[in-house]
Amino acid sequence: MHALDAPPPPDDSLPSRLRDIRRMRRVATGLLALVTALFVGSLIFEERLPQLAPLRAFAEAAMIGAIADWFAVVALFRHPFGIPIPHTAVIPGNHARIAAAIGRFVANNLLASAAMAQRLEELDPSGRLARWLAQPQTSQTIARRVAESLPPIMGSIGEDRLRGTVGAALRKGVDLVVTPGRMAGVLSFAAEQNYHQSLLDVALDAVRDFVGRHEPFIRRKVAERCGEWMPLWVESRLADAVIKGIDEVLRDLRKPGHPWRLELDSTLRGFTETMSSSADFVQRLEEIKVRVLADPAIETYLEQTWDTLYGHLATDPQAVNEVVHHAVLGLSQRLETDPAMRDSVNRWLRDAAERLLVPRREFIGSLIADLVMRWRTDALVDRLESHVGRDLQYIRINGTVVGGLTGLALYFVTNAWRG
Repeated sequence: MHALDAPPPPDDSLPSRLRDIRRMRRVATGLLALVTALFVGSLIFEERLPQLAPLRAFAEAAMIGAIADWFAVVALFRHPFGIPIPHTAVIPGNHARIAAAIGRFVANNLLASAAMAQRLEELDPSGRLARWLAQPQTSQTIARRVAESLPPIMGSIGEDRLRGTVGAALRKGVDLVVTPGRMAGVLSFAAEQNYHQSLLDVALDAVRDFVGRHEPFIRRKVAERCGEWMPLWVESRLADAVIKGIDEVLRDLRKPGHPWRLELDSTLRGFTETMSSSADFVQRLEEIKVRVLADPAIETYLEQTWDTLYGHLATDPQAVNEVVHHAVLGLSQRLETDPAMRDSVNRWLRDAAERLLVPRREFIGSLIADLVMRWRTDALVDRLESHVGRDLQYIRINGTVVGGLTGLALYFVTNAWRG
């Protein structure tokens, strides 16, 4: 994999961050110049004014601390003075490793089976379905359409026979209707309506929330992959850059026309064209149908719903609308109050999502790694520096002050020891 001459996604806040960095860099450099001037001045006049000795000790140590921290900060992003000193320009020299690490992190952590299952569990799709069905407009529309499709002679067939017929028809209907070909048609229609893009937005929000809640875990992973020679504050800044970089990628993905969105369209079309002929997909679909139809919670609910519906049909066919309306509301309430059924629906949806997304996590991770790798190295350095550079300049300032105070303390301790 080789870096291409491609810029990262545009960032409207980048110019302002770079201005802040330049301002702080001038402050840190100005402080270095100040302590250097103090050192030179005190060194020249110390023979005539011995009282300047503490000032010279302070300025000397501050100057050394400022230069050392300047070197450490610059060495992260480039060679100091353009000289290829070993173990400098750390980030440019590890462009490929950074890109691959980000891709692996997303694939192995954000899209891992356990993490995906946890997030889907937290989303509670069956609870969302229950709230949607509880809306008056939704339940009334469903009831009206179901009632219009039921023939009035159903009540004369007989409960047991009708129950068995409906049960067998339901299973046969699921087996005939839920096929790879028909699912490909549904998926194709959903793609034409851009439903997958809306789902992608929901997933991006979920991943951003996941990253925000697992920031300590990300920091530990970054620390594990940093060399032992790297200072802790550098590890912390790199972790900040990784977290902010992931957040930027996720926000950029929400923009219409993003290359990854276009690639998702292409991938979805290709998947739709091949799913009908995929033996593995056919087998998995059959397994899902068997699990759904054999689920005791689903079976119990169908039995109870049928008993209620048949009683109304036998006495008053005109009440079908009301029965179905109450059945829909009952389903909503059942999903809200029955943990077993809610867990069953959530488990089915979770299994379906895991079967579709988790096996492709390496592909998604490789897309992210390839995107970062395609950025120009100087653009990657600028992007990372724009996030942590301002804080690094504060480190230079702190190094100057702490170095000077340390030198002053050593001066007084040394003189006290001698005196």
